[in-house]
Amino acid sequence: MPPAPDLPVLAGGPPWPGDWSSFWPDMVIGCLTGIIIGLAFWLLDVWANQRHSRKTARRVSLRIVQPLLLILQRPTIAQSFTELGELPRKHRLALELIEDSDLDDWHEERPTELTEAVRDYRTRLRTLKADADDLEQAVDRWFTVHRTRPMIREWVEARLLGASDDFLRALIPDTEDYDTVEAEGEAVVGNRLVRKHARAYRQAERRADNAVKALMPILIANIRATSARWEPLATTRRGVRDDV
Repeated sequence: MPPAPDLPVLAGGPPWPGDWSSFWPDMVIGCLTGIIIGLAFWLLDVWANQRHSRKTARRVSLRIVQPLLLILQRPTIAQSFTELGELPRKHRLALELIEDSDLDDWHEERPTELTEAVRDYRTRLRTLKADADDLEQAVDRWFTVHRTRPMIREWVEARLLGASDDFLRALIPDTEDYDTVEAEGEAVVGNRLVRKHARAYRQAERRADNAVKALMPILIANIRATSARWEPLATTRRGVRDDV
């Protein structure tokens, strides 16, 4: 076996001595590079999230704000007193609009006074609908046990929904028959269970109406602010087209 070659020996030290002179500078440069790259990715992620939040807010806002304001501002010409268990038309249309939107996503991404007010209104409407269902079921139970004429139920529903005396009398043109209908109807309205749910329904309706009063100025302010932001941009675009 041939002898192993002698390892090179550098003057003044062992074979292949370690050179640590560039270790700390290289480590500092590597750490700084990693920090800069990480910071860049973090900023990019923040920017992407903010952009997504703005897009979500704008998309849901376009689907809710102005249509909801139009619904709430629409005057009630003739109120229906024959839909016990259903929300009043204005509240019903508003709830359908809100439920079909991504309100919760909007509030989670960019919570504002507006999103909080709309969510509060939605809660009031859900409570009102539940109380309306309870009231209808209470009336159904009474009429299931006590068989009466259909006009009695019609009178009772109108009475529970807040119809005026003139409206109630117009339901029963015969004056003599009206006294009988009124007496039988008041027996239903005075039933303990019916009275309990009717009181809860009226309270829920007042809360929903108060939520509308609080929401309306917020909706109007939001639409005005949005119009103010877009008006300068629209003016600039018109100017560019005119120049061309």
